[in-house]
Amino acid sequence: METIELHQEKETLLLALYLRARDARSPHPILGDRYAQELIDRIDYDFDRLGSLRGNTALIASRARQLDRWTERFLGRHPGGAVLHLACGLDSRPLRVTRPGSALWIDVDYPDVIELRRRLYDLPTGVQTVGSSVTDTEWWTAVPTDRPTLVLAEGLLMYLAPDDVDALIARALAHLPTGELAFDGVAPWVVSAARWQPAMRRAETGFRWALPSPKAFADRYPGLRPAEDVSVPGLIARATDNRLTRATSALPLRIPAWRNSMRLVRYTF
Repeated sequence: METIELHQEKETLLLALYLRARDARSPHPILGDRYAQELIDRIDYDFDRLGSLRGNTALIASRARQLDRWTERFLGRHPGGAVLHLACGLDSRPLRVTRPGSALWIDVDYPDVIELRRRLYDLPTGVQTVGSSVTDTEWWTAVPTDRPTLVLAEGLLMYLAPDDVDALIARALAHLPTGELAFDGVAPWVVSAARWQPAMRRAETGFRWALPSPKAFADRYPGLRPAEDVSVPGLIARATDNRLTRATSALPLRIPAWRNSMRLVRYTF
């Protein structure tokens, strides 16, 4: 068993792991991450304390599945490309997705998270790990500049200060020759409401950055072009296999504030 100590925003990676495992155990999984339960069985942590948040299972699974699809499509178009997996946590994405042998994958997260990741996963050839805060600049020397690159940021940008988001996106666009950027973002009202979320209060963290309209975000960065814009509540409503639940979940989508509360966006550059 691995005894771990993660504090503040790092503890949220255990929540994501717990919810992916719950999805995988369900009769009709959305994501079906078979690695999640294997890791939980090896970690000495009281996951029962996260039980009150199990209602977020469909959100986490639907978001991950959409990003997996975008990743596989990118690698299908660019088999020799690279994937820059920011704030990777304990996500099994490089094991879940179909990844050509010619592709390069770079996982980036805090040094202690990367060390734990190396102990828990047997990562295949072609997957590199970099221990650093994503807001630092030195780690960019490990990222090649001669490949089309997909920059993935799942559950990350909303936790950063606005200036750090600007700096991170600007550096990616300056460093990489061509590629795509895919991430999730929340509406401004969600940033305020999330302060009352029990998990965030316990972890002493919270949302700090809100996604403006997808076009407004692109307008901030020369060369960034909107490609896809997906409502996460819409994904959740379509993911359920129960017709009544699907219909009930679809009703709030008529309210723009709810439909746009969390979005997955993909850009090209």
